[in-house]
Amino acid sequence: MNLADLRAHYVDRIRLARWLLVPILVLGVLLRVLLYVAFHDGPFLPSSLLLALGAGFLYDLCATSFVLAIPFALLATLRLRLLEDGFVRFLLLALFYSALFFDAAVEYCYFEEFNARYNHIALDYLLYPTEVFTNIGESYNVPLVAGLSLLLGVSLALYASSQLRDVEFGSLPWAARWRALGAVAVRVVLSGAAYSVLPAQVSEDRITSEVADNGPAQLVRAFLTSDLDYRAYYRTMPRAEARARAAKVLGFPAPSAADLAAPEGAFSLRKEIRSRPGPRDGPWDAVVILEESLGSSFVGSLGARANACTPELDRWSKEGLFLANLVANGNRTVRGLEGVLCSFVPLPGDSVVKRTRQPEVACVADVFEARGFATCFLYGGFGIFDRMKTFALKNGYQEFVEQPDFPRDAFRTAWGVADEYIFDALLDRQERAASQKRPLFATLLSVSNHKPYAVPPGRTGRPAGEKTRPGAVAYADWCLGRYLDAARKKGILDHTIVLVLGDHGARVYGAQEIPVASYRIPALFLAPDGAFPAPNGAPDGWKGRRIERLCSQIDLAPTLLSLCGIACDTPFLGQDLTALPEGPGRAFVNHDRDIGILTDDALVVLGLRKTVFAYTRSGREDDRFLLVEPARWTPELRELELDATAVFQCADELYRSGRFTMR
Repeated sequence: MNLADLRAHYVDRIRLARWLLVPILVLGVLLRVLLYVAFHDGPFLPSSLLLALGAGFLYDLCATSFVLAIPFALLATLRLRLLEDGFVRFLLLALFYSALFFDAAVEYCYFEEFNARYNHIALDYLLYPTEVFTNIGESYNVPLVAGLSLLLGVSLALYASSQLRDVEFGSLPWAARWRALGAVAVRVVLSGAAYSVLPAQVSEDRITSEVADNGPAQLVRAFLTSDLDYRAYYRTMPRAEARARAAKVLGFPAPSAADLAAPEGAFSLRKEIRSRPGPRDGPWDAVVILEESLGSSFVGSLGARANACTPELDRWSKEGLFLANLVANGNRTVRGLEGVLCSFVPLPGDSVVKRTRQPEVACVADVFEARGFATCFLYGGFGIFDRMKTFALKNGYQEFVEQPDFPRDAFRTAWGVADEYIFDALLDRQERAASQKRPLFATLLSVSNHKPYAVPPGRTGRPAGEKTRPGAVAYADWCLGRYLDAARKKGILDHTIVLVLGDHGARVYGAQEIPVASYRIPALFLAPDGAFPAPNGAPDGWKGRRIERLCSQIDLAPTLLSLCGIACDTPFLGQDLTALPEGPGRAFVNHDRDIGILTDDALVVLGLRKTVFAYTRSGREDDRFLLVEPARWTPELRELELDATAVFQCADELYRSGRFTMR
């Protein structure tokens, strides 16, 4: 059978295939224009938009080969008498087009929230449909979006049906079927090969690259890299060199020659945390309060102006030790838990909170439990989310308080009960432990500062029924102040170290591969009056003192243990901030599948396919980063690349080998 005969058999089928393919490509172009116009950082650059459109068109061509592989295979091989019925064709096209328009609307909303195409966050959310889809229903007018998508889909299907009125689906010779099916298979193979060699980032500007990406393809990529082999995808160095350099960067004693040469599974890093002496016999109680999405941009004492809505945190910041330049590990709660509680850097893939290969890891709760403390984790939602309950109960927490444990009439959203109920449960456990004369370590994770931003009315003086992020932040701040005032009145703060911080920033923004400008979060240590003398001998101790040093969430566990008066030997990767001089600092950060190290004047990012990017800035207060071409790297940037490579490679080894534990 020659090509002309083959085309004769498939001319109408090809017409139908075009009405499947072309709308996807056209809608992809329109969506990219809309995303770039709405969310680009900096000036509008037509060249960047054209780059996103051109690269995006190639991505879409490749992705559609997989999305349409089954429909094209059916058109290539089956008789399809059903499609000769015009109403059936219209109905199928209407469903197909409506789904396309609905997906475009979802992608726009997702980009608005996360400044990215579908990524690992979307994949994680698909695992928890109850919370996620309830939250979507509370946050967006889903019936309106679905109705408009259906209207547009039906309208396009009506037009397509008018153009396909005369199509015929005749019988097909078997030779033609095999050749057509082979053509579909070849297209899929070639598209897969092309997609694998297309650059992961088409621009140094992260937003441009995200706009260019194909959403469904990125979702598949997130699935395939959720538990990836670090050594196969990221830059590495000789094992002994990585161990030695990582130990130096992270403040561990220098490993011996035998340690450097030890096989995997026999090497570990340990450091001594020294207790800070105080007037109390025995360690202080301790509480860690992780505030959902509390970025520095809301905190007046950190320079926020128009968006400042944390008067309670600002008031209490004058009572303790305030960290002015703390950077979150990432933009997910599990990254905050990993950094704060485990003092572990954010490896690509899942957080250690979610990983199952080594469910038992070093955790600050282990330290307190081993010293006879009662330990509890309080969360307003369900502990199944992100495996938080499983993680907590395997790593030092004796009790996990979750949504079913709160009053049935408690105000709640899809994400859990309102913050005031969680704080009340915390205060109740603190009073109970005090009456039993048993020390307590507790961790509280708030939930109210999350879409749909619904909070109990009449708490903050803001308009009733308001559903905005500033309103949710103001409510969460009110709950924090209410709790701290009550704890002081009841004498709880007389024997407790309290750490208050954000789990991550409010939303992602910035052009870098890791947009660290949005990662700044507040942190406040509160200690009993007179617990610690100030370095200059001031009578008011540490009240109102600020640490300006750039620091990371991984530094908080060692600092907390030191302040509590607990000396121990741990594998924690962070350092006690109170034992460090003012000076240059560093933080370890993650976004999607990129990881990196941030300093006062530079950011080095390690990416998939062993890529590396370097940026510079004028100082730690400057959020403007400039990409540096490899040919122009300074010796300092090359050293920073080696530092990042060593730390993440060594952390991966410690986790995989089961050596990142308290045992």
